[in-house]
Amino acid sequence: YGKEKDGKPAIRTPSRPPEQIKALNGWMKTYAAKNGLTYLDYHSAMADENGFLKAELSADGLHPNDRGYAVMAPLAERAIAKASKRKR
Repeated sequence: YGKEKDGKPAIRTPSRPPEQIKALNGWMKTYAAKNGLTYLDYHSAMADENGFLKAELSADGLHPNDRGYAVMAPLAERAIAKASKRKR
């Protein structure tokens, strides 16, 4: 996908910069832990060193491609299995 003049990936969603995504994910992880919920963290597995979706996992920098879904699938399976074992 496209790059800005400074070499960073072009942000197609400027209202959601990496810093905000990281902060929101941190809040969700804390909330889940405090409330006995399962938290699924796709971001850590799919983000590059700058916090953007890794180029090889997306054609447009926002939506996963087949490789992206291949990364997501086992994470989702583990989270579902973990959540299924929790008492309600």
